[in-house]
Amino acid sequence: MSETPVSATDAELVRLLAQTATGDVASFARVYDATSAAAFGLAVRVTGDRDLAEDVLQKAFASVWTDARRYSARRTPPRTWILAIAHRHAVERLRATRAEAPGASAVHEPNRTAASHRQLRKLPDDQERAVALAYLGGYTQPEIAAMTEAPLSTVKSMTRSALDQLRDAARPVTAAITLPLTGSFPIQPPPTGAVA
Repeated sequence: MSETPVSATDAELVRLLAQTATGDVASFARVYDATSAAAFGLAVRVTGDRDLAEDVLQKAFASVWTDARRYSARRTPPRTWILAIAHRHAVERLRATRAEAPGASAVHEPNRTAASHRQLRKLPDDQERAVALAYLGGYTQPEIAAMTEAPLSTVKSMTRSALDQLRDAARPVTAAITLPLTGSFPIQPPPTGAVA
């Protein structure tokens, strides 16, 4: 990965991906230079581990190279397509790591992150996509509006609603919980910062 990310417009990336599909290594290198930093950041966020993220990055861009001929600019913006490939490989790698060592998943994904990912997956698809593009992909709300062909106000509303839902889900329990069967033994929440 180059030290300084190279910027490229979506139109340039579409052209470079078309040239990559013909086997043009120089075009592929330019696609990599323009998008690998974002893909690597996404892989680190998903796996929680830089070493795993490096492996994910290599596999993701191998997929970009082999699948460039199937890319369609009419269906997906190029960065979204590449980040989706990186995300898929990161999730697959994380699942494989968990399968290899079931008790070791906490090493690669802290409980807080795992809970966040579970809550994110519970959101409606449009909200999940908006939040993932913004916070995992690093896109601005106007960029997301352009990618999803949704009005900017809709993107802002979806993002705000999703963040509100995620915040509410992350809020700790602060009141006593009454057991449903007996009703006589309230369970007190653990003190703030305590592990349950």
